[in-house]
Amino acid sequence: MKSLYAWASALLIPVSLLSVETALAGQPHNLTDQIIVRFDDNWANGRPKAPGLSRIIGQDLIYVRETSLGSTVYKLPSRESLPQVKGYAKALMATSGVQYAAADEMMFAIDTLQDPPSEGKWVSDGSPVYDSQWHYHGSAGMDAPGAWAQLDSADTPVRVAVIDTGYTAHSDLVANLVDGVDMVHDPYISNDGDGRDTDASDPGDWTPSNYCYLGSRSSDSSWHGTHVAGTIAAVTNNSKGVAGVGYNLIQVVPVRGLGQCGGYGSDIADGIRWAAGYDIPGLPTIDKPVQVINMSLGGGGACAPDSEYQLAINDAVAANTTVVVAAGNSNADAANYSPASCANVISVAATGPSGDRAYYSNYGESVDLAAPGGDMSSDNTAGVLSTLNAGTKTPAGESYAYYQGTSMATPHAAAVAALLYIKNPSITPAEVEAVLKASARTIPGTCNLCGDGLLSAGNALTLAAGGTVEPEPVPPMAPTNAFAFADAGIVTLSWFDESDNETGFRVERSQQNRKNKWSGYSTVGEVTSSSFTDTGLDGIYQYRVQSYNAAGASAWAYSNDVTVSNTSSGGDSGGGSSTCKGNGPKCR
Repeated sequence: MKSLYAWASALLIPVSLLSVETALAGQPHNLTDQIIVRFDDNWANGRPKAPGLSRIIGQDLIYVRETSLGSTVYKLPSRESLPQVKGYAKALMATSGVQYAAADEMMFAIDTLQDPPSEGKWVSDGSPVYDSQWHYHGSAGMDAPGAWAQLDSADTPVRVAVIDTGYTAHSDLVANLVDGVDMVHDPYISNDGDGRDTDASDPGDWTPSNYCYLGSRSSDSSWHGTHVAGTIAAVTNNSKGVAGVGYNLIQVVPVRGLGQCGGYGSDIADGIRWAAGYDIPGLPTIDKPVQVINMSLGGGGACAPDSEYQLAINDAVAANTTVVVAAGNSNADAANYSPASCANVISVAATGPSGDRAYYSNYGESVDLAAPGGDMSSDNTAGVLSTLNAGTKTPAGESYAYYQGTSMATPHAAAVAALLYIKNPSITPAEVEAVLKASARTIPGTCNLCGDGLLSAGNALTLAAGGTVEPEPVPPMAPTNAFAFADAGIVTLSWFDESDNETGFRVERSQQNRKNKWSGYSTVGEVTSSSFTDTGLDGIYQYRVQSYNAAGASAWAYSNDVTVSNTSSGGDSGGGSSTCKGNGPKCR
């Protein structure tokens, strides 16, 4: 198992942009002090087995607890390197009676409705506004308005569990929060003085130097869970702050799984099962299982099919809960990260305001689709704007901030997944994934191996309701055989129309002067037919024509050079449509 800490490296960067190195500094990515053991006799009492297992690996194992799947968690005397702990697990796997053993790795934060909502108006206190949330609308956005147009305020709200650092009491969010749980069992990282309970509030995940391990740097609190939850469910149309994708129709159930130094994968796995409605010892069963789980977190290593993590995800999906996860922020193949590479999840990459893959985002065959996550490499306002807290250690005043990361892309997709349950309450997780992928639109920039395209909320809800999505417009094909014929002061230009989706043709002209030099091209007309007549001419000319529509324009088709006299007919009618003759301008 892996310890999870929201993908916060290059992902969760507040308004003051941090470097990737600074954001990553001090994160104990390769250390853990816990091992998970699953015995052949499931639900066997693991406490009396600790001394025997300790002798096998030469380390004193301390019994911690049983997981909700019947595995046993043991603690080592101190945190050790991941390869070392995996070595202990391998030795235990060779022991009679042990079915499975693995390092309990640490995970990390990855980091009719009114349209636009009233957040689109500036308010007196200068709070951020919906217009700054580029990630919802525009060419690089995920089309939140397209979804809102298909919803009604009378629709029954749905639920999304956010497994993260917990929540802070932000007035632009708290109305859309419902009771959650704190799954962090270890008081050393919980920072709230106790273990598991029903208080999912975020006390802060700040750390002093050397707290996580010898040499770890100090860090301020990230309030990662509050930011993620705001994207999903910030109170919308309240003339304040930011809007949430859910437009008040999504309730967030906070599940605190990350604390100081990150969080254990075994805690996360129990959080997954709790949110999906399974009984977890020592905690009350959730009153209403969630439709979607958002996990903006991850760690290194491929997701093993028999891991505690994967088994918990399988149980959630079996309970009809969709699991949406971050692809990761390492600019690497997501197949080497968890939960990004787990089966039965929707793995989300991140794009920036240009529509290109964000520089930090993971990619690969494990990725299902992309969503806006921000790219603040050159602009501090090019991240995802959401709710936050102003405290550097403990909670203080509420605030808003731009963060970037696949942590920020994931809640966009999780929110849309939840809205699909409004349009079709009987939809299954497999159908949710199929709809999100089938409705994704072409990524406007460059994002290789980013799944099936860019998240499109409007398209997704249309498909879930049984509608059809019109194909995205594509630029038309270029004309061919452009030919210019001269008469007295007149040129008639004709061409073959090779496309059936253009809305018009643009014609440009270049002229040769007495020194046999050509002028630049200038537009002389736009027509809807495949011919054009140019008048009042005297000299040597060349023409070019292109098709265009709302999606863009085609390449140019070039005519022959043509000589025109304003007193007599005739001219150079030779030359092909793609050849520039004599001293004509270079074809482009």
